[in-house]
Amino acid sequence: MAEEKATAAEQKEMEERALSVFASERREDLTALIIAFTLAILVIITLK
Repeated sequence: MAEEKATAAEQKEMEERALSVFASERREDLTALIIAFTLAILVIITLK
C-alpha cells in the first residue's frame, strides 16, 4: 500500500515537471516567433 502511494506521488511530481517544461518551451517558442516576425518586418521595410 505504501508503495502505491509513493508511486502515485512520484507520478504526480513527474507530471508537474513535464507541464513545467512544456510551459517553458512554449514561452521560448513564442519569443523566437516574435523575434523572427519583427526581423522579417524590418527586412521588408528596409528593402522597399
